[in-house]
Amino acid sequence: MPFNIDWRSIDDVLLDMDGTLLDLHYDATFWLNNVHSIVANLTGEPEHAIQERFHRELKKHEGTLAWYCTDYWADFFGIDLIEAKQQLAHLIRFRPHAEQFLQALNSLPLRTLIATNAHPDVIQLKLNVVPLADMVDGIVSSHQYGVAKEHPDFWRALFDEYAINPDRALFMDDSPKVLDAADRAGVREVVEIRHPNLSEPPRTTWRQGIDDFDVLFPGLEAFGRP
Repeated sequence: MPFNIDWRSIDDVLLDMDGTLLDLHYDATFWLNNVHSIVANLTGEPEHAIQERFHRELKKHEGTLAWYCTDYWADFFGIDLIEAKQQLAHLIRFRPHAEQFLQALNSLPLRTLIATNAHPDVIQLKLNVVPLADMVDGIVSSHQYGVAKEHPDFWRALFDEYAINPDRALFMDDSPKVLDAADRAGVREVVEIRHPNLSEPPRTTWRQGIDDFDVLFPGLEAFGRP
């Protein structure tokens, strides 16, 4: 069933990376499973103890930049985090229809930007696997602004740097807290991606959303017709 967006009212398409364009299975597998076994193998500490310690620390930093900072977690675990994440790079892949969606946007008078909380090191790791940089007009990490996307200062900095009129912008993400922040920042169309992890069933956590990008194709095609 098509999802109706008035594309004539949009100038900027702002897209999250992990769980929106890329399958969240990669990140979930690493953070929920692999990192604990890697640390346990290095230190001899039981995996359950590492998990408990990690979740306590996560809780302290939810919604902040530290939550997403590979440097922070590398220090916390005492490992080369990027090297550890590289071991699972074969799991990095586009979500369904994401490539076609980006290609369709490229043929239209719209600017496409990735707005992600991912650390620049993680972004580069993923760009080595998928050609995202060639398919968008820019990639913005919240680490550039010193605040996560959950914070209003992120949106002010993004709008200023790219001269974005939020009333003519669309934003898509899989995190309800980030969607709330974009909505509060005045973004015209805020859309949840409801199937971020392809190894799990879709879920609904926000008031407006889609499972996959294919429901947007009819509207994009109509917008592109002369």
